[in-house]
Amino acid sequence: MKKLLCAITLVTAASAITPSYLQAAPLDADQQQQVRELVRSTLVENPDILVEAINELRKRELQAQEDARKSSLESRKDQLFNTTDDPFTGNPKGKVAMVYFADYNCGFCKRQDTILEQMVKQYPDLKIIYKELPVLGETSREAAELILAAHASHPDMYQKLHHRLMSKPGGHDSASIAAAFKAEGLDAKALKKKVDNNIRTKVDNNLRLASELGIRGTPAMVFADEVLGGFTNADQLSEKIKSRLN
Repeated sequence: MKKLLCAITLVTAASAITPSYLQAAPLDADQQQQVRELVRSTLVENPDILVEAINELRKRELQAQEDARKSSLESRKDQLFNTTDDPFTGNPKGKVAMVYFADYNCGFCKRQDTILEQMVKQYPDLKIIYKELPVLGETSREAAELILAAHASHPDMYQKLHHRLMSKPGGHDSASIAAAFKAEGLDAKALKKKVDNNIRTKVDNNLRLASELGIRGTPAMVFADEVLGGFTNADQLSEKIKSRLN
C-alpha cells in the first residue's frame, strides 16, 4: 500500500516538473474509470487511509488557525496592552499582563471574576487589563458604557463598580444596573449623559478587536502569546501565569 501511494506521489510530482511536450496524453474515459475504481477499492480495503487524511487535514487547519491567531496578537499588541485609558487591576508595571474581556450579563464571567481576584492576590507581578465586551444584549451594552463613563471621571471607582455589577446573580436590567451604581454613590442617569461618542467608539473597538482575535464570547483572557476563550479554572489559569513569570 505504501509503495502504491509513493508511486502515485512520484508520478504526480514528475508530471508537474516534466515539460509539457514530454508529458503523457490526458487519460481517456476508460482510464479515468480505472483510476476511480482503483482509488475506491484502495479506500474500501484500507479505510484507515481516509481517517489519517482527515486527521492530517484537521491538524493543518488547527495549525493555520493558531498561526493566524499569533499573527493577530502580534499586530494588535498595542491595542491590547499599551492603551492608557483602559481600567486595570494589579501591578501597573507587572511582568505579566493579561487582557480580560467580560460581559456583566455573563454567568461564567461572574465565576471567572472571583478567580481573577484570587490571581491578583496570589501573583503581585500580574496586571489585568479590562476590556468591556457587551455581547449579551442591550443591558450588557448599557452597563459597559456607564461603567466606562464612571471610569472617565472616577477611575478609582471602577473596581468597586465592576465587582458590584458582577456580584448580581443572573442577568441585569436597567433597574439593577442603576441600583449597582447607586450603591457606590453614583447616579446612573447623570452618567448616561456622559456617554459620548468616545465611549461608544471604545466599546465598538473592543468588539472589533475581540472578533479579529477569534473571540466569540465571554469570558476571554489574552496573554501576549495566547488567547484563552471561555471559562478557565483557577489551577489552569495559575499555571498559565506561573509559566510566564518564570
